[in-house]
Amino acid sequence: MLPCMPATVNELSELLCEQASRNASISLSGNRSKHRMGGPVLPSDINISTGALRRVLEYEPRDLTISVEAGLPFSELQKLLAVNGQMIALDPPFVDRATIGGVVASNSSGPSRRAYGTARDLVIGMTFVTLEGKLVKSGGMVVKNVAGLDMAKLMIGSFGTLAAIASLNFRLHSIPEATKTFLYSFKDADSALAKRNEILRSVLQPLALDLLSPAAAVRVARRGFVLALRAGGSEAVLKRYERELCGEEVLPAADDREFWRTVQEFTPEFLSRQPDGVVMRISTPLQGMPPLLKLIANPFICRAANGITHVYASSWAAASRLWKTVSQLQLRAVIEFAPGAIRESEELWRIPADGPEREAFVMMEKVKQMFDPGRLLNRNRLYGRI
Repeated sequence: MLPCMPATVNELSELLCEQASRNASISLSGNRSKHRMGGPVLPSDINISTGALRRVLEYEPRDLTISVEAGLPFSELQKLLAVNGQMIALDPPFVDRATIGGVVASNSSGPSRRAYGTARDLVIGMTFVTLEGKLVKSGGMVVKNVAGLDMAKLMIGSFGTLAAIASLNFRLHSIPEATKTFLYSFKDADSALAKRNEILRSVLQPLALDLLSPAAAVRVARRGFVLALRAGGSEAVLKRYERELCGEEVLPAADDREFWRTVQEFTPEFLSRQPDGVVMRISTPLQGMPPLLKLIANPFICRAANGITHVYASSWAAASRLWKTVSQLQLRAVIEFAPGAIRESEELWRIPADGPEREAFVMMEKVKQMFDPGRLLNRNRLYGRI
């Protein structure tokens, strides 16, 4: 079924209201770059895409803010900002195909999460459309304006299960004057994490700090467990990194960009090579990473300063043992990407029996009931739970 593509926010509003009044089930998407992510959307009566909403609504370079419609391609937006030496400080996967609305709806991020955070830290305002056809505005165009921002935060990571994101306002960052990457290779993960701890105890504030397993490091032509640090700033700042960090491999500028592009796009490239591939995301405290990594036999990439580990398995058979262990240990984890058959048959979102995650899920169910009592919108899309 080809998607309907409203050309304006008003058309989107009218279409949602019309379909909801008919009690029609609705699939909502941007450019479907992450169609293997999250839960499988149950069959719907209509598919709606925000891909035609591509306008820049307001851009204030001196104020470091921009407002854009949700269907604008993320890469196109970054090119526009780069003319003024600015950026939205996100480096999500699928960058060449993703829309900005899709990036926010899936709460996608990358290695630079270490320095800049996620969409929750960068979105300062939003307009979304409810199933009643109402346009709801939250936040504004001022970085310090937090009025109503919690409403917008509900939409971030909701996978379109609550409402349709129509436009987004962002705080911007200046592109670093220069960047430099420092690589360390180790025979075991414990040694790599010990170096990680040393860096985190120092005064250095890297843009990214990732740990690649040997099988993942092969993709960047390296051996062993590779701890990769990316620094950004002026020449003086980068020289300090060189003084503070000893015994490392330093990448030249061109290799720096290529290295981090490979890390950023590791998931889409893995999935293109492995049609039956499964990507698991596990979150732990920093001190919980050493015991976790001892359990993993598959390739992995860690956001080593954030406690997030992405595990790559060639099939469900290769992933299921770890998934069972994760469940037994009551760790926070999701099956982030998987083939449709797996997403339809397996539990995708492990929530500990006790703790804040369980309470948060109860609240999420209440929010879903408030926005979509008929459960018409992107049914099952939020990792099979909502």
